[in-house]
Amino acid sequence: MLDEADVKAPDPTDFRHARTLMEVHRPDVPFAGRTAVLATKHRKLRLIAPPMRPLGMDVTAVAVDTDELGTFTGEVPRPGPPLETAIAKARLGMAATGSALGLASEGSVGPHPTIPLVTADIELVVLVDAERDLVVSASATSLDIRAVTRSIEPGGDPTDSLDHFGLPGHAVIVRPNQGPPTPLFKGLRVPADIATAVVDCAAASPDGRARVETDLRAHMCPSRRPTIRLAAERLAARLATGCPACTSPGWGCVDVITGIPCRWCGTPTDELRAEVDGCPACGHREERATIATNTTGDPARCQRCNP
Repeated sequence: MLDEADVKAPDPTDFRHARTLMEVHRPDVPFAGRTAVLATKHRKLRLIAPPMRPLGMDVTAVAVDTDELGTFTGEVPRPGPPLETAIAKARLGMAATGSALGLASEGSVGPHPTIPLVTADIELVVLVDAERDLVVSASATSLDIRAVTRSIEPGGDPTDSLDHFGLPGHAVIVRPNQGPPTPLFKGLRVPADIATAVVDCAAASPDGRARVETDLRAHMCPSRRPTIRLAAERLAARLATGCPACTSPGWGCVDVITGIPCRWCGTPTDELRAEVDGCPACGHREERATIATNTTGDPARCQRCNP
């Protein structure tokens, strides 16, 4: 059961895939009675399975080694973009079980795509259907992510340095601040354990310090979980919506169009003016306006007025 504390309201700055499952009016979806396997090492079943139940889809977890496709700690680089990685994860689970239906998710934490000074969590959930030769994905973005890094010297009371990490709900990773990638300690929540790891990692670092950072794995980072759940709900909404051209499931937002004219100078801003709905099966696309005609943009988002 998903804890209520894990579920938060959608981020109002996230305009991608804005429609929710409540807005879908097609009960005749083609996934009833089918079972999808979710490739995960990090306890994502309780986040992704519930939104799929209204589709009649059962979801089971398969513990394949998704770390071979990249880790948040960087010891295994991600081989490609998030969508490609998520698809590869889903196919790992499908291959391990012989299932024709696979689910997976992939997260990225870093600068917001349009507000670079703000840290964002972008979560992607994908379904791969081998029977239909179909790949459908949806994403969600949140600014409510706890992603903290601190450089700490060994000795003394680390409490002040650890206040921003949200212990013990969030866990941390400890590694050398410079030089070698090891030793590397993951999933630490107890200050005494963190202090011990800081001593070991500082001893291996040329500057005598350890780097302590948020453990961003989903089962260690509760501030990621609502965004994963939201991305899964948006995927379910797409799977419940048929393409107006070919009726295949998966119709939904696949792109956005910016360029609202600045109210001061008329230069196109980076504000959203339309979404593009698309079909993953036949490729049909339709532009859908998200603003009223003659809307003008914020000069603060204009490269000419606010370079």
